[in-house]
Amino acid sequence: MSPKHLIAQDIRNFFAKVLELKQAGNYKYAGYTDVWLKKLGLSKNYARESAAARTTKCLQQFLKDKYGSRVNVEAQVGENMSLRFSAEDGQNGDSGAKNTEIDFKKFQAFDILDLETNTAFEISLSDAFAEFFKDLLKSLLDSRVKTLYFCARNHKYLGSKKSGFIKVRDSSMVHQYIALAKLYKLDVVLFDLFPQCNG
Repeated sequence: MSPKHLIAQDIRNFFAKVLELKQAGNYKYAGYTDVWLKKLGLSKNYARESAAARTTKCLQQFLKDKYGSRVNVEAQVGENMSLRFSAEDGQNGDSGAKNTEIDFKKFQAFDILDLETNTAFEISLSDAFAEFFKDLLKSLLDSRVKTLYFCARNHKYLGSKKSGFIKVRDSSMVHQYIALAKLYKLDVVLFDLFPQCNG
């Protein structure tokens, strides 16, 4: 098993203790266990954003403890890259160019970046369909990233039976973007955090 697959398996094992199979009608989804919510200090009426943020932080700490400096959490997109681009100043029809420095600290960060295999692991515990495109763009902008693991779960949204991992997995648009990313030498893996929902 390749090193990046070992981290992916560790991520799935982590979520096996955090999530449990739940059902609404015929729809199966992965919800947080009561034990996990209690560990996070959240009540039953927790905010989705709080649960997602705190769970991701716990996962990041777990991977840092296991892999040490090999894993960079909250790694800034483009960190330590020295890119410049030229822009025309457009004054008086001049074609002279000026250099514009990019402040990479203003960009978003990767949840987990495996520096050994140049693999980004993005954890989507909320709106996976929207997050997919943002995470794909981040990976394309960072020349270090050769593989993106987009890790998502099925979750329950009111009025929507097709959300989370299933919506991303079944989207023809998502698969078109994955094919396009290959032209830029980026491999994308759609990774189900809790496959018990979809087996």
